[in-house]
Amino acid sequence: MRHKNHKTKILNRILELALTVLIVSLLSFILMRLSPVDPATAYAKRSIGSPTAEQIQSIRVRLGFDKPLYEQYLLWLKNLMHFDLGKSLSNGKPVWDNIALALPKTLLIVFQSAVMQMLLISLIGCIAFMMNKRFMRHLINLICLIGISMPIFYTGIILLDLFAVKWDIVSVSGNTTFVSYLLPAASMCVFGASFYIPLFIERLNKERNEDYVSFLRGNGLNERKLFFKHIFPNAAIRLIPSFFQSIGLMIANATIIEIIFSIPGFGYLIVNAVLNRDAPMIHAIVFFLALFIAIANIVADIINNFLSKEREV
Repeated sequence: MRHKNHKTKILNRILELALTVLIVSLLSFILMRLSPVDPATAYAKRSIGSPTAEQIQSIRVRLGFDKPLYEQYLLWLKNLMHFDLGKSLSNGKPVWDNIALALPKTLLIVFQSAVMQMLLISLIGCIAFMMNKRFMRHLINLICLIGISMPIFYTGIILLDLFAVKWDIVSVSGNTTFVSYLLPAASMCVFGASFYIPLFIERLNKERNEDYVSFLRGNGLNERKLFFKHIFPNAAIRLIPSFFQSIGLMIANATIIEIIFSIPGFGYLIVNAVLNRDAPMIHAIVFFLALFIAIANIVADIINNFLSKEREV
């Protein structure tokens, strides 16, 4: 019965998040319509230079912007079902091709940042637990508070100034290698790790006071083995669902930090699409960002339900 309840809960969550993604994509159409700059006019000015009203209207009809908003949205959904997101108004290439070039770069930054965060959270959490000093905990909390308070783009500017300008380790622009993605990943890592380190330390201290720890300690289990075999894994498991939820937000944050480090990922696509009023590209990017956040939340819920079921057993 509980197994069925877990399945029903996950299915309901998937349906809710699918509805959320649809609503977010619809909002992108509404906001585009409310924008004072007409996409057809912007496209005509880039293509012709000084277009006449008739030329703008002709382009508007050709691109389908003359249709009612609901018709445009339904047509976009229909094309989406056939994996057709249209062509970019900026470069004339299929939207899928632009996303296929940019998305791996953004995902690589997110992956590197996630790995950095896990290592840093684990390392500092272990050090704080082993030392068990109140001064150390207060110092770590203060540093984490500063890390959370610093905007990601400001952290990126500091790292770029140090590693590119002063030390000349990486270039200011044209960063497309695996190593060059480490700095933007580290910029996001500062914020994420600063948020989770105090939570992890608190979770470790709670596990220290659990009855099973006292029982194992009373049976003569070595403190080091007790920590690494029981306390550390159990504390880490509690944070996994929340950490997976943050991955969706990390993808959105990566689009900001890419601009600082001149990485042609999702961030560049967003900026260029907005500046050029590239409607097909804007709708696609908004859809994918909402989709990634939704998927991250679904994975977090699945993991949380699985862990809850394991604890019940």
